[in-house]
Amino acid sequence: MTPTGEALASFPAAVAVVRVLAGLASLVNALELLWLVLTDTRSGLQGREALKTQRGMVLRVPDGRGFAMILLLQCVAAVALIARADAIPAALLLVTTYLTAVRFRGNVNGGSDAMLFTILGGLTLALLDDAPMFWREAGLLYVAAQLVLSYLRAGIAKARHRAWWTGDALREFLALPAYGVPAGVWSSPPLLRAISTAVILFECASPLVFVHPNFCALFIAAAFVFHAMTALLFGLNRFLLAWTAALPSLWYAVHRAL
Repeated sequence: MTPTGEALASFPAAVAVVRVLAGLASLVNALELLWLVLTDTRSGLQGREALKTQRGMVLRVPDGRGFAMILLLQCVAAVALIARADAIPAALLLVTTYLTAVRFRGNVNGGSDAMLFTILGGLTLALLDDAPMFWREAGLLYVAAQLVLSYLRAGIAKARHRAWWTGDALREFLALPAYGVPAGVWSSPPLLRAISTAVILFECASPLVFVHPNFCALFIAAAFVFHAMTALLFGLNRFLLAWTAALPSLWYAVHRAL
């Protein structure tokens, strides 16, 4: 392993990289929603308070200016997390991310918001200076475990359906008008079959990262390319930011297990 790789495998370095990337992902999410709140009255963001019942309690998350203040707090906390290793801004981001989910009665952008919430929870624990090292490490290792499971579950779900092996499912996904993917991209059946098969194998191979650090490095590189392509084709920038923020925890976990 190179000196750089050894340095990035340490707990302080892994936490630092995850912290900065998670802060950036949170900042982008907050700014996107803040822009919608301030400019798009047709989306329903200016409507009534969102209510959600949790074990007999009703949580109220205000719309309009009230929700904008939550998003502004999220922006401030994100900048603070990027600038300094502190559990407080991480905890604030955890809370505001949850309140955003309550406001929209679920994730705003699917699994990316759930992954970011997982990262922020583990990061909050990892940044607690007074906590035992065992618990701090557990926070980072939890993120790595959830990351591997996210790929494995997605891969198994695809592998169970023939349409993914043939490329038909990918073709239908690319053809959705909401993404605006050019027709030429999904017109070649052999190419779609090859890409779809590669994605299935890549996702199902995620547990193998613990076999050897070199495989882990290749997997991390492949994961970044995969998410970068989904961001380029579908505009899923949140997935790129969230999963990239989690990848350093995997590098640490692999070396921690050796």
